[in-house]
Amino acid sequence: MTTRVDSWIWAIRLTKTRSAAGAACRAGHVRVNSATAKPSTAVAVGDEVRVRLGGRERVVEVTRLISKRVSAPMAGECYIDNSPPPPPRELAGAVPQRDRGTGRPTKRDRRDLEKLRMRSGFLVASAALLLALATGCSGDDDNGSDDPARTTAAAAPGPFFGPCGGVTVDDVSRITGFAGLTQTVNNTSACEWDASADRTGKVASFNWYRGSPIGREEANVKLSRATAKNIEINGHKGFIGYDQTQGICEIGIGFGGDFFEWSVSAAERGSTVATLPPIDTVCDSARQLAGLVIERAS
Repeated sequence: MTTRVDSWIWAIRLTKTRSAAGAACRAGHVRVNSATAKPSTAVAVGDEVRVRLGGRERVVEVTRLISKRVSAPMAGECYIDNSPPPPPRELAGAVPQRDRGTGRPTKRDRRDLEKLRMRSGFLVASAALLLALATGCSGDDDNGSDDPARTTAAAAPGPFFGPCGGVTVDDVSRITGFAGLTQTVNNTSACEWDASADRTGKVASFNWYRGSPIGREEANVKLSRATAKNIEINGHKGFIGYDQTQGICEIGIGFGGDFFEWSVSAAERGSTVATLPPIDTVCDSARQLAGLVIERAS
């Protein structure tokens, strides 16, 4: 007996609506047994379901199949929650961002955003000047030293990435070495390439997060991957997280108030730790793909 994954994650209250569950699947944020799931992907008792929502990844094991919304106590009987703890509160603060699904910013949106950033920068500079004048008039002798904690730089606007970060299926196949890749997701913020018709094969995905804090996603990766650390690619800073037992490597690179993320998974149905390629090879593919996006950004 099986049920659709979009119905199940809505029924157990991981999403508020069934349409939100379907949207999460189409955006590549739902995985069943490490394979990216379509809304119609079937789940069975014993399956592992991963859902990434709001910068946090939920990891649950299916213990009971339902397709209708139930109360919270009843929903809790349908799964075992293996989710990592949420990121620290200081990393999950409210940050202004565009609503998901609204498409790329228009020229007017970008002009308005730039005006807001310029205004914010002016206010910050004015506050810093007043603080400096007040300090100078106080009679304290600090030899004119500057305290970097007193000033805050306005976030720089991020670049524009073409469709799928400007990366093609040929690029992904050549860099990862994954044979038989086909594109299964292609929208304004996410693209995915899968090596199997039923999404149980090797996968590479690209996500562009506009107006989202990279720190929140970095905290989530550090909690959900065996190893995570800071990196720099072509002068741009970010993070990398990987897990040899899962054969997956993720890289996020920040650009002002935006960031993009590459995820490369070499796991497929029937694979084991012994049959997976070295994680360094998987991460090298993710690094090359990230570098390619940076080179082709405008």
